[in-house]
Amino acid sequence: MANGVWHSELKCLLELDKPDLGLSNSAISVSDLIEELLQPVATRRRDLLICAERAVDRTCKAEMSGVRSPYMYVRRYRGPDGALRLRAAHLPTAHEMTPEESDRHKAMKDFLDRTCESAGLRRTVEKAVKTRTARPDVTIHSHGGVSLGCEARFHNVGPGTVLRRAKAQSDAGLVSNWITHNDTFHLVDRAQWMLIRDVTWREIDNAADLPLVGGFRVLADWLCTASAVRPCPTGRSKTGCGRRHLYWETPRASDGIASGYTADRGDQLGVTVGHTIVGAATGSVVPVFLPSRKDRRAGRYMWVPADDHATWADHHDGATPGEPEPAPADDALHFSGDDATSTCQFGEQNRTPSLPLQRRGIDSVELGITVETGNLPAIPKQRTRQDHAHPQPHSPSLVPRRRILDWSDPDRFLPEPQPCRHCGQLASLLDDDAEPSHKVCAEERGIG
Repeated sequence: MANGVWHSELKCLLELDKPDLGLSNSAISVSDLIEELLQPVATRRRDLLICAERAVDRTCKAEMSGVRSPYMYVRRYRGPDGALRLRAAHLPTAHEMTPEESDRHKAMKDFLDRTCESAGLRRTVEKAVKTRTARPDVTIHSHGGVSLGCEARFHNVGPGTVLRRAKAQSDAGLVSNWITHNDTFHLVDRAQWMLIRDVTWREIDNAADLPLVGGFRVLADWLCTASAVRPCPTGRSKTGCGRRHLYWETPRASDGIASGYTADRGDQLGVTVGHTIVGAATGSVVPVFLPSRKDRRAGRYMWVPADDHATWADHHDGATPGEPEPAPADDALHFSGDDATSTCQFGEQNRTPSLPLQRRGIDSVELGITVETGNLPAIPKQRTRQDHAHPQPHSPSLVPRRRILDWSDPDRFLPEPQPCRHCGQLASLLDDDAEPSHKVCAEERGIG
């Protein structure tokens, strides 16, 4: 990054470390100029800002590399001292789609088209929205769910492009949905996304459906007891904490009994692109955004079953609060007053590294919550019926625990009924060998 950049319209070198940008004798408003410099490249001329070395007809190192152009953009840069400064960086060379990418792109559009046709959904291919601000690869119209603007992307694009297109589609009443084969692309968690395997165009063309390996989650919901099939997130795996935990996990996270998870939908559910697309359009699948605690604009985008989202929404108000948000960083620009360097610094190793940042919207997203069982209803019956539909012969929770309790002892009874720690139903008996907060009904004790 450089602290100087050539402005092709002003015909001068902008010195980004100076409060006046080196324009002390000019009538130009510096604040307006800074606002213009920070605009997305898509809204201005690509050749507006040029490497200072190229501007004086010398060789630009970035241009010689073949992957970067002599054109630049200005961004806010936070150094290791935490101060925010203006810095110029080289734009990537314009991407030209390879024949392989082009064939896969066409095959994915055809796949989405025939999937919607077989499901009876109305769709259009390569047609602009009414506002003329976006033209998705395939537009799928709602049939009781949401309308989708699907974009097939097999090469990386800048985050600004993703956000701009997603906003344009949102303004047109569409949910932007990006389909890719690479989870390192900028589109991940900047809009709704779907991850498929790295397949050829022929495999896409011949597929009846495509496995969805990223961008979809299901809600794990369990009562934390000593006999629970899932470990306690708080570390009390031996006794359990007696509360209910909800966590968004991948559908295949609990595959196999050997993993310790049993009777969960992750063992049976095979998620595909076609089923998710049709489900989103018809209402059985919904888009969800979980914001980061550190930056509410960032977070995780997921496709989830509509029933799971309803359960999450019902319990979220009673959740245990997470960690407090950190104090916001100083967003005021700092100017050192240093003169701008007129040589190209692309590729140099002696530059000052930026302040390390966590991956955008991932680490600080609250994917799980813990709720108190006394204030909320029991686990949905649908999940309970599913659990009993696939019993495990050696599961401790299905082994009867028959004991004789002393009914004459008044300490065995609660002043007000509380949810049973095993089945969630209201109970008046107090478990004689557990902590005071652990209640058990007569039926679970085998005395009913």
